[in-house]
Amino acid sequence: MRTTLDIERLVLKELREIQKREGGTLGSIASRLLAEALGRSSRRAASPAFRWTARKMEASVDLADKDAVYAILDRADHAAEP
Repeated sequence: MRTTLDIERLVLKELREIQKREGGTLGSIASRLLAEALGRSSRRAASPAFRWTARKMEASVDLADKDAVYAILDRADHAAEP
């Protein structure tokens, strides 16, 4: 497909250097590089970075105190639901 693009001078210079090293047309090189960049961009957008958030947890009861453990287990907000 044929189209016209305005390319910055430094970008065109880099494209021509790649062309000298690898051969091929400027169009084919530019198309390949653009396709690679677009592929990376879409993969990055499709899978956001995973973030793990944690906070320090401590016992809310002295586990050595048997009566305190039973008391907290018997509370309604900690009772097992049927």
